[in-house]
Amino acid sequence: MRVLADCVIANDYTISDGINSSIQLTGAGEQIFRDAVTARNDRIQAKEARLLCALAIGQDDLFVDIEETDIDALAVAIGKQIKDGEIRFAYEFGRYSYDAFADMFEEGQAVLSYSETQRFLDATPPGVQQYGQFVTGPFGLHRSRSVRQIHSGRRVQAFHCSDSMCDLVHRVHLTTSEMAPINAHRDRFNALLGDDDRRSVDWFGVADDIRDVPAILFSDAHVGVSATLIGDGLSEGELRQLVNHLLDATSGELRSDVAAFLQVRSAADATSTLSHAELMQVALLASERSLRQALDVLVETKAITVPLGEVRRPMVNRERRSGAFGLMPELGVHGLRFASHDEGFAMLRLRHEVSALTDMDSPEEAEELEWQIRDIDGETLAERLDTFFRVTAPSECIERLVMPRKTHVQKLAERLGVTQGLSGTDDELVARFLWKLGYPLHDEEDPRAEFWRLHERLSGLAKASHTPGSRETEEFLGTASKFFRELERYLTESLAFSAWALLHDHPADPNPFEYGLEADHARGMAFVQQAAEEVSDQVMTFDYLSDKLDLYTLIRGFEFLSKALVSFGERADEYRRPSSDVPAYARGSELKRFPFVYTVPFLNLTPRSRHRLTEQLREIARSLQRGKVTDIRNEHHHYRKTAGGVEQIESALREIEVSLRTLEAAGLSLVEFRLEDAIHDRWGRSEFYFAAPRGARHVVTRPSGYDWLGLPPLDVPQYVTPGAVFAEPNEVLRFRRRIDSPYTQLWSNYPVRRRSRSSALTQSGVEHPGAEVRHT
Repeated sequence: MRVLADCVIANDYTISDGINSSIQLTGAGEQIFRDAVTARNDRIQAKEARLLCALAIGQDDLFVDIEETDIDALAVAIGKQIKDGEIRFAYEFGRYSYDAFADMFEEGQAVLSYSETQRFLDATPPGVQQYGQFVTGPFGLHRSRSVRQIHSGRRVQAFHCSDSMCDLVHRVHLTTSEMAPINAHRDRFNALLGDDDRRSVDWFGVADDIRDVPAILFSDAHVGVSATLIGDGLSEGELRQLVNHLLDATSGELRSDVAAFLQVRSAADATSTLSHAELMQVALLASERSLRQALDVLVETKAITVPLGEVRRPMVNRERRSGAFGLMPELGVHGLRFASHDEGFAMLRLRHEVSALTDMDSPEEAEELEWQIRDIDGETLAERLDTFFRVTAPSECIERLVMPRKTHVQKLAERLGVTQGLSGTDDELVARFLWKLGYPLHDEEDPRAEFWRLHERLSGLAKASHTPGSRETEEFLGTASKFFRELERYLTESLAFSAWALLHDHPADPNPFEYGLEADHARGMAFVQQAAEEVSDQVMTFDYLSDKLDLYTLIRGFEFLSKALVSFGERADEYRRPSSDVPAYARGSELKRFPFVYTVPFLNLTPRSRHRLTEQLREIARSLQRGKVTDIRNEHHHYRKTAGGVEQIESALREIEVSLRTLEAAGLSLVEFRLEDAIHDRWGRSEFYFAAPRGARHVVTRPSGYDWLGLPPLDVPQYVTPGAVFAEPNEVLRFRRRIDSPYTQLWSNYPVRRRSRSSALTQSGVEHPGAEVRHT
């Protein structure tokens, strides 16, 4: 009945004989049915009256005979009308409906008329939704092996509004036919039911109570569903891989379930022509356990490529979370997990899951646990265990209490659903457990560590050269070759990032304040190329769009960028942002400010910051040229142990160190800062302390007039640029890393903003969607 209540029908919709004959009414239902079909005025036709009784479910008594109604026949009848397009639903996975709305409407709107709804549904795939066991879709209505609730009635998330700082996907309400007889008679039928104030039983609530839905909602492990991730987070090719795996790896279960509408000999052949909606419906027929295991296997075997550091999440469906803990499915290098918006969720799960491995009623096991935490003070074992979890790093908790015993590893893996990588190293297993529990994925924290290690090693070899016989030339040559390769990588990545950070219009980007390691690197080098062409060097030309850049070209790039920044400053008025592009909140609020009045970020910085950055970039180029770094790089293969040669190398290494320390201090070296500490007082004031390798620090204070800009949340690793200050004393440009992959390609050019029909006054709300710190 929920399926039929939520669908969209056309004016000419008629109830099929199959639906009519499947529904059996109780005595109370038959009485209402007779009243409806025998009324002297506004008599209701029999088919409509019977279905209206079923849709009402009941009042004091049930109208539908639960025992006698043929559910299977009813499902077949409804499924036929879904397959024939007589009963329709919105498609809510991926960007199909989102892009169709963008193509059809220039403005955002809350409701589509009947004719607009029909055109919208014509332009989108058949809706795949799940009501308990029943999954709708292009193949009709079929039973799934898992119960899920993945539906939203006639509302579909369809567009982003015009506010560039708003990251919510707004919903649009679809309109079903009011002229179709089943809907045209609703008012008359409701009148037959009697007084609206008459007390009646909430029969849908009764059904939920039987399943104990309130308790299910508080589950921390079993309530989450992977459907929104599968629909939004996988490309169509990856979704096809998933369905192929399910058809082959579920012991014939899924093949049996689809046999009525899909002939499967070879899974790849059977799915090769299926659409995204067809693949989604087939996938949702599988059990949730099978889906989760399949995703883990496909990620582990690289059939679905998830780069290190990438976390795939639902996009248009990201507000659709499961249960009281707000669980969201996420896919990373260690597979699928369900993460909560509750900051303490991962810690609570860690404590619960690890503690559950020990039988505290067993003296032997309790004694073993007491030995493992013998360094923790406390009067009782329970007190010491509580202290242990509070003061010990999560990774160490697992290393000490889980990893020493094979049985504990196996139990925890089973409880967390870890089926892959169990033969890996201890570090790999710990990382996998932490990921499944909900902790952030920690990848390489210092991409410059190898460079500085080689710098230190090469400096040591050069100093040792003063003493004859202190080392072999071959060792120096090997270290120097690796060092200069790392230096070129360092300068290439820093130059591209510096240009992109200071010249690209971040608020207008579909992914504001996010740096894509491939796409935005290319954008940055394009800026450098433009700067080089404007300088027009008389001696040689430079190609910064090449895949291979020599050291001299890279060094000159910092010089060109510095000159370009000065040039932009001289032509600032040309880059003033149109007032219509300034967010509505900034035009109306005196408390929240929008400092990016120029489309070139560099021009929005403080005068002191602009002057300092141009000088630093120019000095980096001068310093590296002064140290003859290019000459050393080209001639190090001919190194001979002489006083002059050693002095030249030491001079070059000093200039390199000064230059790259300058880049790191300004935050332009593409090294992430991570939140180290946060302090809050009772007045609502907070200080967030960020730290980077080699001692770099930055503090962000809140509240602030600049916390609605869409900058990265304050609890995630990010590129902080202390040298790019747009408001004193410590409001600086900050960026989140974005990894380019099939997932990011799938969501490129997203969001697509629609013009607003409403005034800024309608966009009320205590918390701005673009705020950095959210209380969800």
